Amino acid sequence: MKYRDIIGHPKKKEKKKIIPIPSKPSITELIKEEFGLGEGPAYEYANQISKVEKLYDAYWGAVKDLGKTLEKKGQRKLAKELYLAYRRQVSNFSQWFSKFSGGLM
Repeated sequence: MKYRDIIGHPKKKEKKKIIPIPSKPSITELIKEEFGLGEGPAYEYANQISKVEKLYDAYWGAVKDLGKTLEKKGQRKLAKELYLAYRRQVSNFSQWFSKFSGGLM
């Protein structure tokens, strides 16, 4: 005889096995399947475009840091030349790239 039986505790109940209910697909997924809609090029290119934009921001941050350092060292003329060259070359590319990526979307 077990101690549990002597003091009057019932036997351990068996746990019921929970069967997971399969999840239903969302309405948008059902519509995409029904009409054969794909994500399109915007979905395919979004990661690469966002990488380019992030790197552009990082590049601009590095140029600003260099310009500030030049100004602290008394080289304001060189800092202005740096900013001017950046605006001429990189800003033009940035404007072109935004138009280009807008055409892909």
